[in-house]
Amino acid sequence: MQKRQSSPGKGIVVFVVGLLLAALLAMHTLIPTTRGIALIVESLLPWAWVLLVLLLIAALIRFSVFGILGVLIPALVWGGMFYPYLRPADTPDDADIVVASQNVGARMPQPTATAQNLINHDPDVVAIQEIESLSGKIIKKQLDSAFEHTAVTDTIGLWSRWPMTKPEEIDLGMQWPRAIATTLKTDKGNVRLYSVHMPSVRPGQESLRNSALNELAERIRSDDAQRVIVAGDFNSANSDRYFKELSSELVDAREAAGGGFGFTWPSVFPVVRLDHVLVRGLDPVGDRVLDRGTSDHRAIISYLDVPAS
Repeated sequence: MQKRQSSPGKGIVVFVVGLLLAALLAMHTLIPTTRGIALIVESLLPWAWVLLVLLLIAALIRFSVFGILGVLIPALVWGGMFYPYLRPADTPDDADIVVASQNVGARMPQPTATAQNLINHDPDVVAIQEIESLSGKIIKKQLDSAFEHTAVTDTIGLWSRWPMTKPEEIDLGMQWPRAIATTLKTDKGNVRLYSVHMPSVRPGQESLRNSALNELAERIRSDDAQRVIVAGDFNSANSDRYFKELSSELVDAREAAGGGFGFTWPSVFPVVRLDHVLVRGLDPVGDRVLDRGTSDHRAIISYLDVPAS
């Protein structure tokens, strides 16, 4: 019986597609920003694992060295980019500072339940965006009764169990305030806190958000505070090239703590993380995303430790 010879080109299609995927992952910043192409692709980069699974299935069907390499190369690139998020993580029993943040939306049913859900997790600080709506006013009333210290400016609200200095409006080039800064007087020293809500973004209409991210990054660079927290709705995925301008100055709590990508939007089936807690001079020890509520954004809670001096 004659032995069947394998085709020398077996698996070559998987190999070529895998190389293209690896190139896309490694060089995504070269994608043109025209018509929002880069915005869409970079926001969905974590989901490239779906393409890797399809490549793996194709490689197993047409098993060959080329096919295996076609899966292995992009898998290594993807893993190198996103491994920090995939590390297993536990929610700590205690932390020096617990920060919660949520965009509560303009038309949100059951605002009382949303506020109580945040309160039940016993945060030290709560940052709320889109507080100007009727539902936001109800949430404000609930949080006012749970926290001693409050700072509200236009659409942004902050609540803290520690005293705060008078909030300063941060000019991000908008007609109304979308960011404020204050100093928390915590049990372990002062912490500079920024609460932000970046402009909304649509494919092909990113310039206002991009400019605001750059303005905030410049403000953070010029802030000489040793300990800094920036929390809120950034309308930007952590894989977005413009978000990198800001995150290069700070540590992403989710990336540092692990536990998955922690997607927050849309709340029904989250596909991207638009809400973040970024820090400097603090150690993220945990980060969680709360179950779906009645807002279109899921709430996030980050657990931070103050390093020993």
